[in-house]
Amino acid sequence: MELPQKMSKCRQGLNIRPIRRAPHHRSRPRSMRLARLALALVALTCFLAGTASAQTQADLSAALDHKQDAVNEFKLSLEAAATGISDGTLDNSTCDVYSSCSAELEDPFCHFNYGNSRGCGCDKGRTIDSKNSVIKTSPKLLASDYSVKRTACEAKHIRSNLTDMYNSMIEKGDAKWLFYGSKDGVLINFPGIVWDENVDDDQCGADYDARIRPWHMTAATGPKNLILILDTSGSMASYDRISMLKRAAKAVLDATTFADFVGVVEFSSIAKTYVGLTTLARAMPDFKATLSGFIDEFYANGGTYMADGFERAFKLVDDSKAKNYEAGCHTTYVLVTDGEWSGTDQDPTTAITTRQSTHTDEHFFVVGLGDGVSESALRSLSCKTGAIYTQVVDNDESGLKRAMISFYKYYALFKSLNKVEGYSWSEPYASIPSIWGPMTTVVAPVYDKSREPWHMMGVAGVDATVCDLLANKVPAPTGSTKTQRGCSCRETWTYNGNSYAGCTTADWPVPWCATTASCGSCATNSVEGGCWDDCEPEGKEGVLQEALLSRATAWCEPASLDACALEALRLSVGEQKCGTSETNFAYASCSDAKIANYSWAIDGPTDPASTSFTLKSTKSTLLGTAYDMNVDECKCDETMQPTCACVVVKEMMEEEEDAEKRKKKDDGGETTIVFAILLPLLLISCCWYLCKNCFGTRCCFGTLDQRQGQGGVQMYMQPTIMVDPQGNPYPYQPGMPPQASAYPPSPQASAYPQPIMRGDRGTMGTSPVAAMAQQHQVLQQTVQQTMYPAATPGAVPAQVPASPSPAPTTMATAPAANVMSPPKQVQNKKFCGKCGVPQKAGNKFCGGCGASVS
Repeated sequence: MELPQKMSKCRQGLNIRPIRRAPHHRSRPRSMRLARLALALVALTCFLAGTASAQTQADLSAALDHKQDAVNEFKLSLEAAATGISDGTLDNSTCDVYSSCSAELEDPFCHFNYGNSRGCGCDKGRTIDSKNSVIKTSPKLLASDYSVKRTACEAKHIRSNLTDMYNSMIEKGDAKWLFYGSKDGVLINFPGIVWDENVDDDQCGADYDARIRPWHMTAATGPKNLILILDTSGSMASYDRISMLKRAAKAVLDATTFADFVGVVEFSSIAKTYVGLTTLARAMPDFKATLSGFIDEFYANGGTYMADGFERAFKLVDDSKAKNYEAGCHTTYVLVTDGEWSGTDQDPTTAITTRQSTHTDEHFFVVGLGDGVSESALRSLSCKTGAIYTQVVDNDESGLKRAMISFYKYYALFKSLNKVEGYSWSEPYASIPSIWGPMTTVVAPVYDKSREPWHMMGVAGVDATVCDLLANKVPAPTGSTKTQRGCSCRETWTYNGNSYAGCTTADWPVPWCATTASCGSCATNSVEGGCWDDCEPEGKEGVLQEALLSRATAWCEPASLDACALEALRLSVGEQKCGTSETNFAYASCSDAKIANYSWAIDGPTDPASTSFTLKSTKSTLLGTAYDMNVDECKCDETMQPTCACVVVKEMMEEEEDAEKRKKKDDGGETTIVFAILLPLLLISCCWYLCKNCFGTRCCFGTLDQRQGQGGVQMYMQPTIMVDPQGNPYPYQPGMPPQASAYPPSPQASAYPQPIMRGDRGTMGTSPVAAMAQQHQVLQQTVQQTMYPAATPGAVPAQVPASPSPAPTTMATAPAANVMSPPKQVQNKKFCGKCGVPQKAGNKFCGGCGASVS
């Protein structure tokens, strides 16, 4: 903006009029000079203000660049330490470093910038160690003593570097956490801090795995499309595998970031997506929460129609790419199953190999869950398709999580071989511990460069506080509302005949809008103009997210590994090599030396001896000590940097309290429902028991033969889904009119177990024992459906979002079949006419009542 224009705007804003000469009077020279000086000062002030405003975007870039410089220095220090340890220039004999699960730190003091705690009297801050790191590990990581010791030695050797970096950032008021996660999930955290109130190794953050944190995953893998293909067949009920699968799948979803696009396919006798979605969606927190709710409703039932699951996943990806609504980078498929496919027509091998001939940069990972899984069939599938197979035993939830993120090793190997450097950013997330509100993290891959090829040894990260960036670095938004892909929203537009302005959440789990200039996902007839996209958050939050996302998606190149690298990956996850060549995969040509070279790039240095190592740690209670981290009694210190943190933390606490109140209210409602259902059942059971034992079974209900002959009472009936004359479930899903889907799903099988399921290991047959077990499952499902109608299998939620797509999918549901519980089988006995009790052997009369035998 030129100076005259700035002057004009300043005059208007400050209500200053230009000084004019009076037509018939002489102006006074002194007054005129003062007036001109005042006007010049006003103009200069406005010019400087305008310049400052124009530089706020530059300020944001400078702030993000500053953090990238810090993580680069951190990364280079770690790499130098790794090289020094490998070549012997750095001492690796003793590396005494404290565990984060210790009741004391090496050099503790109360720091006001880390929130007040009871251990520091609620007025001096929290106890940390700003001169030393701590190491976070867990028995569940299965990290070797050598791996933990090597990480501890790296922390020891970069101590002075970390201290200098920390001090320099303190001067800028933005020193927070600096951390590093190794390939084995072991964490270096600086400054040192006690991790948990319970410092027992089996309890102190035992489930924490750095590799499943979003900051770690984004640095190792880059942007990606991630599709989970999850088996929910009847055999998944064994060992409660279905519950373990739910928890692991949600953990993997939580590890994705806003640079990723995700989808979930559930398959048993049919393949389903969330409310029939035909596209992937960006892994924003709201959508991940929505998918987690979908996963929570899984239940074990039906066959193993694996090929249908893959076909549905392929259609998700193809439709997303056709709409330009995907990551524009790698595509990763993760299959989790506990059995073999149901029949030869459900073998997915041909479907995958056919697709591979026309689609590149798509990678497959197969997880076999359970001790009785068909390993030979799944290994054969993996060898023929270039997939990586991992076997997980029952009740090993940590192992299942590691197996489901085995794609991490694939992309890390590719980056190592191609020496990929650079930075990425995470979207704002809740840090552990959460002291300053939402954080964002800049990350960089860290390599052991002591030999060729490189080995990605882990990921380094440096935090930035979101509220500080918003308050001091992020400019106000300008122009029209922007979307995730930089499109502009239409000011007003229509969708399915309804009018909208700006962004809406109609039929979609995140805000979206119709876009201009053929930008975004197009060819969508139900949206005015045909194009739409997800909206950025409004205000400064949107400006920040756009800047972070731009940096997070800056790197992507097609990833591809040869057959020998795939063999090395199989060995790394504890599986056997394929050995025999397959079409497109020359496994037989892989020498041991070549595989060993790739193995170094994956796993890094091996233990030269039988290393035994223990971190320094003191085990005792924190209560009443300087490490007592209770904050309930404390007030937030307004001088804590950044000063905006107290307000943010207060808002977060209020939101948590509101959520807890809603949960208690919901739990109370569920309790009422439970009693309303169980009390009548209990009364009926008591009456039946009294009737049977006091008055006789025949008196109350008649003989069993009579009940069977009359058809009996159908106690357990399958819930019937209401449909319209065209067969569409009612009520309709919002925005999803009754029309055929572009990708119609397989016909919906009965919601209850059928007498025979093709090829599904562990499903019920027709033997008496199997029939009884089957009916027990029917009873459990019926009670669950009565108590929780929203989770009824096959039912369509009344208020669920659907993709704003021209041909949304509805979930096909087969006609409901009445299922009657078969009566309990007993021996054919004669009964007494009055008492109704069985006749005793050899007695002509009934004992006790004297009635004759009927």
